[in-house]
Amino acid sequence: MAKINDTIVKRILDATHIEDVVGKFVELKKRGPRYLGLCPFHDDRHIGNFSVYPKGNCYKCFACDAKGDAVTFLMESQKMSFADAIRWLGKQVGIDVDGRNVDLDIKAYEPPPPLPTLFLPEQMVAATEVRATHNNLIAWLNGLPWSSRQRERIDEVLAAYHVGTSKWGDAIFWQIDENGGVRDGKMMKYLPDGHRDKSTPYSINWVSRRLFKNGYFDESKWEPRRCLFGLHLLTRYPTAEVHVVESEKTALFCAIYFGDPERHLWLATAGKGNLTKHILQPLIDARRVVALHPDKDGVEDWEARRKDIGYKYAYINNSVLTLQWQPQDGEKADVADVLQRVMRDAQRDGKVKKLADIMPRIHTAEEIKIQQDNGKELQGSTNEDKHPDIPATAASA
Repeated sequence: MAKINDTIVKRILDATHIEDVVGKFVELKKRGPRYLGLCPFHDDRHIGNFSVYPKGNCYKCFACDAKGDAVTFLMESQKMSFADAIRWLGKQVGIDVDGRNVDLDIKAYEPPPPLPTLFLPEQMVAATEVRATHNNLIAWLNGLPWSSRQRERIDEVLAAYHVGTSKWGDAIFWQIDENGGVRDGKMMKYLPDGHRDKSTPYSINWVSRRLFKNGYFDESKWEPRRCLFGLHLLTRYPTAEVHVVESEKTALFCAIYFGDPERHLWLATAGKGNLTKHILQPLIDARRVVALHPDKDGVEDWEARRKDIGYKYAYINNSVLTLQWQPQDGEKADVADVLQRVMRDAQRDGKVKKLADIMPRIHTAEEIKIQQDNGKELQGSTNEDKHPDIPATAASA
């Protein structure tokens, strides 16, 4: 059999998009510059192990080390020869190889049935809340130039969110769901200045990952299903407006800065890429109006995700960044970064901004409906004095 011309092979590979090929067999979800799915090469139950990279036109599984390009994927997953893989890819991109047709009965990869959700013992949370003196994040929070009332809130907020400390000094952000179930704990090392310590390879870790590694739970029998940080407070404050930010530190900062959890509840996704319909589902089920506060460099990403989620009572509220951001805050600043600078400026100048001047405006469900019916996007207002008490749910809309 004649060898396929190298020039044709190169043309086909140059025209092939790896995400389109793998996507015919594996359900993929876009996460930033890559796509994630369940690995078809082993009994995978964890979204995140298997990644597809359009930029490199390749895939890799970080669990079983399967990796390669589109040809390798077809050869390994469909047991095709190199020549047939090239012929099949050529057909997909409209390039004929040698007139031979390769039919492939595409069968999407069927993942194994889901495992039961892992719930951690409540006693584990309580045991970590007694080490606060060894936590750089907590020390940093206490060192900020708060007002006297804000300073009184620090311990209240830390207790309400169940912020813990590991024996190594990591801050532990426990993820507790709306029913009180402990889903997981995100462990982060902080420097005394409040920034994440990136000098160590494990500056971010998960309690579940450590427990699996040390044999406390069998990873083949349990699945960690994470939730919003602070979600357990949803039922405690049923009339509160819900603000969602990226980082846990920002949620804590804003809860201390603004106070009044009866009206304003701050939750965190634990990362820009974690804003998904799954993570927001408890808020959707409760028909809460949700204000999304992305970092300055994440507005477009979160707006695209919001539209993809399709929940009409969630909107982007970037009022703090729009009105208070200054160049020295940086292009990656979030709400907390900006408000810290506002605090420092006030301390330096001996002036204090009125809370009403910077408090993010939450729209009622009816306002959202009217705006969307008129084809307008909600941007948020900043003067709290201009609106009355607002219902927490969209049930009446």
